[in-house]
Amino acid sequence: MSFEQMIVYFGAPALCGLKSANLLSVKSNQFSSEKIIELNGKLASLGKRIVAVSRSSANVLLFIYDKSLLYKALCGKAQMLYLMRKSYPVSKGLDAIVKELLFRMSWQMRFPHEVGLFLGYPLEDVVLFEKDGGRSSKFSGMWQVYGNVEEARRKMMQYRQCSLACSHYFDMGMEFSHITKHYKEISKKISGMEER
Repeated sequence: MSFEQMIVYFGAPALCGLKSANLLSVKSNQFSSEKIIELNGKLASLGKRIVAVSRSSANVLLFIYDKSLLYKALCGKAQMLYLMRKSYPVSKGLDAIVKELLFRMSWQMRFPHEVGLFLGYPLEDVVLFEKDGGRSSKFSGMWQVYGNVEEARRKMMQYRQCSLACSHYFDMGMEFSHITKHYKEISKKISGMEER
């Protein structure tokens, strides 16, 4: 799988506006800063961004996010309080909060549990996972679920279908930015679904 294919597959839910963010780890020898600059140029007008975070000399993390969905995921009163307790600069806005997360992912020995909130996981799941490490979760999939299992399963299936569809479109030669901009219309047309 090429570097761009990995971004399309693993970043599809955030790039297509279904999820606030995705996180992808790539080997340093597969990473291309030039490709990230190119992709960010195509994604800027869509409010999406890919940021590289060095975690070790062997791997680079890619934080792929939809700015408006990330804001919605973090702006609730309970979410802001949670981030304040974690010493995030919530009063300085979304860019400062994201910058702090990226700093923590890059420099802390332990991976910050709060990343789950940025990835769009329910606050309840993030907090309870932090407390018991997944031992008493109700369901395990893309994340450990403690709350609404059916809703979590539905979202996980939606994210997986998005990743598979986007990879298919990309492998068939469809332009990366076209896939992300028109994903909902393309998927409805292909599946024969009608817009309600």
